[in-house]
Amino acid sequence: MPIPIPQQMDLELFPTLTKSQIDAARTSAWYDTFEDITFPSTVIDLAELGEESNFLHWLEADSIFLPEGSQGRYQPEPVTSDAGPSRPRSRSSSNASSSSSTSSSSEAAPTYYLPRTNAAIRDALEKYGGSVFPKLNWTAPKDAAFILPQTASGPLHCTSPADVYLLLKSSDFISHDLEYKRAYLGCQRELDSEDVEAKRVEVELVLKKFEDISPSREIRCFVRNNILIGITQRDTVFYDHLQSEETRDLITRTVREFWEDEIRENYAGGDDYIFDLYLSPNLDSARIMDFQPYRSSVDPLLFSYEDLLSILQSSNSIDTESARLPILRYIDSKAHPGANTNAPTYQSNMMPIEMIELSQGRNMQEFKEAWDEALAQGMTE
Repeated sequence: MPIPIPQQMDLELFPTLTKSQIDAARTSAWYDTFEDITFPSTVIDLAELGEESNFLHWLEADSIFLPEGSQGRYQPEPVTSDAGPSRPRSRSSSNASSSSSTSSSSEAAPTYYLPRTNAAIRDALEKYGGSVFPKLNWTAPKDAAFILPQTASGPLHCTSPADVYLLLKSSDFISHDLEYKRAYLGCQRELDSEDVEAKRVEVELVLKKFEDISPSREIRCFVRNNILIGITQRDTVFYDHLQSEETRDLITRTVREFWEDEIRENYAGGDDYIFDLYLSPNLDSARIMDFQPYRSSVDPLLFSYEDLLSILQSSNSIDTESARLPILRYIDSKAHPGANTNAPTYQSNMMPIEMIELSQGRNMQEFKEAWDEALAQGMTE
């Protein structure tokens, strides 16, 4: 049923959100409601396991060591009396005696213990046939996909706790879920509170059943004032099938009906939000991939948020089928300015931060000289 659009709306570029609206986009908040139309998922509450502080200590540490016992899919956990704080690795007496001349000048490698989290990840792996796709509260470590060996299964394909940890440790994106001010961006009342600096985000680890996904059928949808205003392809690549007007009309109709029938009256995150769908091969049905609050930290892809606001404000009525929202945006040419090039996605995340910093303000020759000098200095230290 068409939804009339109010006339003469005076809206800000972004809505003022509440903490509950942002929390509603957590997988743990919406999964039970939409379980039958989304991907099978397991939410691991780290605080409930009693390992949240240890997990954060490991994640925020400068070291690159993975938690003990995380290698191997079905490796049994050692019996411990307590999952206490992380502590330095102890060396055997024989090893200590053989290296007594150097032990005083070198530090033992840190050791991190997350036995209950290891076990929970392995339970999910076994439940989902051996592979999962990880994320934290709102964010997946997509920028770190390059860190795992690329297989036919695609990126973010994890088959052990070590894979999950390595992705999380290597990602810059997930810091969004750990910093309170970034996690609750758009919730001004929360950010203006006197004790905001002392507040922390409750961390959840989400493991989704890994399934082969065709990026050409992933779409992002925008809802403002409880009105579905825009749809865009998520993978900004030229696809032949999207050039057909009949196909685009089918996608628009499928998304509109799915939203009206399944999401509009059931999602608890208010009237302003963003959601991602995965369309079926014949494009006549969909599954929910994720929800996000309607805010600037979410990529609008082929739209800008100014575009979306303008579309909503200029649509005063729905008189004909062709005039109905939402508007679908797609890559209509290989020369489209929004189309991906052959450069890897998140390519800047594939380089050490020191390399990026050294490159600033230098031409190629100057950068090469600076990099060679830094390497030589590192070898002598």
